[in-house]
Order: sequence, then structure tokens, then C-alpha cells
Amino acid sequence: MAKVVIPPREELERFARRNPLIHPSEVLAMLRVLRAGEEVQNAVLDGLTRKFGVSSGKFGVLIILYQKNEDLAPSELARCAGVTRATISMMLSRMKRDGLVTETADEKDGRQKHIRLTEAGRALTEKLLPLHYQRVSQLMGKLTVDEQEELIRLLEKITG
Repeated sequence: MAKVVIPPREELERFARRNPLIHPSEVLAMLRVLRAGEEVQNAVLDGLTRKFGVSSGKFGVLIILYQKNEDLAPSELARCAGVTRATISMMLSRMKRDGLVTETADEKDGRQKHIRLTEAGRALTEKLLPLHYQRVSQLMGKLTVDEQEELIRLLEKITG
């Protein structure tokens, strides 16, 4: 994935002179949020995904299935993971191959499929989640509790 590019303020100011709807400070703030999100994701997930050979996408699917604790249709998994049906299909094929999930046909409509974690998938998720939460805690521990709450408040404000 390409890194979020943060343009110089002068460039944004030049565009703002032509378009009054561009506010350089707002653009810079949002691009910095996006860049920080990338850096946080890399710091939190990269080591785990390399060590355990699970992509961040697969890790997300494992978490969804683990937390929902029920069979899910591939389309529901795609929706929850924020990916296309084609992407989830490829991911699930690999996860089935790796023994992390199983796929069963719906009893009433054989065309409908249901995805569930295998015991191996559940065990891997239970190994990964504490390590994941520990990395998140270490990263966010750089902020005070008040700063963490303020960050949450501000992020909720812009995502509204």
C-alpha cells in the first residue's frame, strides 16, 4: 500500500487561492490522521502477521469470526471486514487451505455457504489477540488516559 503523501502547506495554499473550499490546515490535519493510522497499523500488526504468517486481512476475518462466535455467510464477512466479495472469497480459500476455517452449505439452500472457525483457527486467534492487545496497549500507553479519551472524542467527532 502506498504511504499517505502529505503535501507542503505552500502547495495547499496555492490551490486554496483558486478554490475557497480548500482549507490547508484541515487537509494537513486529515492527511496526518491517515498517515498516523498507517503507522499505527504497521506498528501493531506487521510483527504479528510476519511471525504467524497471517495477513492483516486474514487476522481481521479471524477476529470477526471469533467475536461473533457463529457461522457467517461470506457476504456478511465481506461487509464486516470492509472488503469486496471477491477479496473475501480469495481470503477464505486460503484460510480453508490453511485449516483456519470451514465452509458448510446451508441445509435449506445449498447455494448459501456458512463460514466458521476451526479449532486451529480459534486457537491461533486466542494466541494472537493477547499479543495484539498488548501491542496496542504499549502504543497507546504513550498517551495519558485523558489524552486517550480526548483522542477518542476527536476521532468520533470527525467520523460522526
